[in-house]
Amino acid sequence: MELLPFGTLTIQTDPDGLFMLGTTSAGKRIIQELLTVTFEGERLKGTMVGKAAADWLTVDDHGMTTLDIRVIIQTDDGAHVYVALDGRADWSAGLGRGDIFCRAQLESGDERYAWVNHLPLVSKGSVAAGGGVAHELFQLH
Repeated sequence: MELLPFGTLTIQTDPDGLFMLGTTSAGKRIIQELLTVTFEGERLKGTMVGKAAADWLTVDDHGMTTLDIRVIIQTDDGAHVYVALDGRADWSAGLGRGDIFCRAQLESGDERYAWVNHLPLVSKGSVAAGGGVAHELFQLH
């Protein structure tokens, strides 16, 4: 199996859009809204549109974190692509301290981007100073 570079998803979180729900049946639930998102790749480029972009994450008592990131990007030529990342991180050293590993799924109804609908993608991400997150996406081959 090969990992082919596909692009970078860069997320800036919204400091005013952080909701700590406390301990729920799924663990400590945190909802973090996204302020800006950009995707830069050889075959796909775009930026976030709309307001329904967030990470619905949970953290267990050991710091193991489950991420559920969803966003719509508009490509530089006007198509809409839904981007979803679901994954895990070991943040036992503190929130945001550790690599993030995800499965990434893209969807588009635009015929120019129908090729994204069945791509096997994975990502490795990390939280940067200031709350930004960068995910490097790779296509499995």
